[in-house]
Amino acid sequence: MQKRSWTIMAKMDQTNTLDGAGGATSPPSELEQAQIICVIGGPGVGKGTQCARLVTDLGVLHLSVGDLLRAGADKILTKQGIDIVAYMRDGKLVPKETVQGILEDAIVFSVKAGKTHILLDGFPRSVDQTKLFEASNCKIKAMLLFQGSRETLLQRVLNRAKTSGRVDDTEAIFEKRYQGFLDESEEIIRYFEQEEKLVKRIFSGGPNEGKGLGSLDGEGAGGGN
Repeated sequence: MQKRSWTIMAKMDQTNTLDGAGGATSPPSELEQAQIICVIGGPGVGKGTQCARLVTDLGVLHLSVGDLLRAGADKILTKQGIDIVAYMRDGKLVPKETVQGILEDAIVFSVKAGKTHILLDGFPRSVDQTKLFEASNCKIKAMLLFQGSRETLLQRVLNRAKTSGRVDDTEAIFEKRYQGFLDESEEIIRYFEQEEKLVKRIFSGGPNEGKGLGSLDGEGAGGGN
């Protein structure tokens, strides 16, 4: 098995290769300009906290898919808003086409504002979702996987529920989301391992965990079993 190491910023700064007819290239679209690191982890793992530290360390933009969906859910008078509320209240994943549309709008807006280095928090959740995303010329540079024990994550969610007001911060929904994440993440984790784009971090709940993520070295494994 071959291994290589990289830093998060080095991975982000790799240039996308745009092929055109006869070797010609056209100006990249906003989606093609985006340099994206994805972040996933079970409910309560602290993705938002760790992303905030990366924003401070690296000066990148943090886009939380959950926050974007909740913002869409606030548009309760629209069919999309009503559907998003129903999915989130039941602890289910919002359809990938809905997520894709919301993400594309947010990325285009961000790049137009001069923010091309982006952390996508809570995305992707499946290989199908990844392929749909990259088919739109959004290229994922790396995947950060945050992990923690079930007990640690549940306690974080219950503590957060005291002030968050989120409809999905209950123990029943946590159990559904946590098991769903375990069931669904195996394939996507394997996919990014094979692509040599995965780095894992394990958190036990300490207040200083995650410091120094900006200079974190990641290892991608590939080239055989």
